[in-house]
Amino acid sequence: MLATLAVTTAATTAGRLRTVTAYGVEVRIPAGWHRVQPVQGAVDPRTLLVVGTPGVRWNLASSCQIAAYRVPATGAVVVVVGWRTATSGGGDGRPTGRAPLQGLVRVRRPSFECFAGRGAAAQLVLGGKAYQVNVMVGDGAGKPRIAEALAVARSFELVH
Repeated sequence: MLATLAVTTAATTAGRLRTVTAYGVEVRIPAGWHRVQPVQGAVDPRTLLVVGTPGVRWNLASSCQIAAYRVPATGAVVVVVGWRTATSGGGDGRPTGRAPLQGLVRVRRPSFECFAGRGAAAQLVLGGKAYQVNVMVGDGAGKPRIAEALAVARSFELVH
């Protein structure tokens, strides 16, 4: 009975997800999340897609690419950056597939330069390019919000 309930809940939740795409990548976001205009500046890596909870917006005081967003205390943001090639991101260029995304199961502190809160990141190589999928959550974000943010990050795909 509990297994059936879990499957039904997962299917119901999945049915309410919306796909957001930009620059050849996509993530699936739940109700209440929105696309955030990426802060551009760096050419390699380039910020490809940013999604967040209500209140996420640019942090104009930040000079950092990943942490260029203000995250409300109970909010979260997912920032996807991509490099021009599989090796320009510092990796060996070998395809990883989506496997590194499965490691996005918890957030930790410290997480990112210029961000004092909790976060997580996964680096992967797909389609001949390197990507980094980043999660940042506010200090007041509870377990459900954190789980939601990590699920959004794990949904990362190339647009087919």
